[in-house]
Amino acid sequence: MDATTLTLRLCKAQIRLECPLSLTRTTPLETIQKFPPLVQWLDTLDTQTLNANTKDRIAVDKITIQSIDEFRSGKIGFLKFKVSATHTQENKQLPGTVFLRGGSVAMLIILRTSVGEQRKLSFEDHSFVLLTEQPRMAAPMFNMVEIPAGMLDGKGEFAGTAAREIHEETGLVIDSSELVDLTPLDGPQGLFPSVGACDERVHFFACEKTVTDEQLDQLRGKLSGLRDDGELITLRLVRMCDLWQQTHDMKATTAMYLWDRWVHKQC
Repeated sequence: MDATTLTLRLCKAQIRLECPLSLTRTTPLETIQKFPPLVQWLDTLDTQTLNANTKDRIAVDKITIQSIDEFRSGKIGFLKFKVSATHTQENKQLPGTVFLRGGSVAMLIILRTSVGEQRKLSFEDHSFVLLTEQPRMAAPMFNMVEIPAGMLDGKGEFAGTAAREIHEETGLVIDSSELVDLTPLDGPQGLFPSVGACDERVHFFACEKTVTDEQLDQLRGKLSGLRDDGELITLRLVRMCDLWQQTHDMKATTAMYLWDRWVHKQC
């Protein structure tokens, strides 16, 4: 077992970081420590520890790396570890399985016809939502319908496989100036969909574009054969008022609710 000691910057707590030699032979501890989601996780733990009341204090003394998945680029993509955490006042061990993957972005792309643009309502027949359909083996579902997900690149633009696919198949470019930030301002920058074991926080955005009926007809049923990263994506258009019945994607339901709240605030 390879090991080192981490010292949190603010509260000065020390944590033993250990990893099996079978993993550190290919991914050294120095590389693991620089993994951005782990850095953010430790920073959050540091702040929480520093500001916790006595009755809420949790002591973390060890992190044991269990698995590392790398992208084709060689960078760490996913990190799974076991954390030894104790509620100090109750002297009870807490569940400690953690899957780190970092934050993501979900995009509600709304296409309005000229009639829909005039009405400007949140749930109506003249607005359409652009969705992706692709295999998701974690489910496992062979045709999972979702709102596009990805990341914001260094220029503040929506990036990733879904963004490339949208641009290639529709010509739509999602510019940062067009984004409406739907994520609540209080608390972390994003919402946690599965916080029982995963650190992922999703930042929600919306983008509205006005299109003609002819453009909508051209967009329907476009199929892409993008094979990078094992993905095969089909684009779909669904009426906004029907979205809640057309997908099992929690991101879509959440984005619809946040969008509806945003629209009402503008009234």
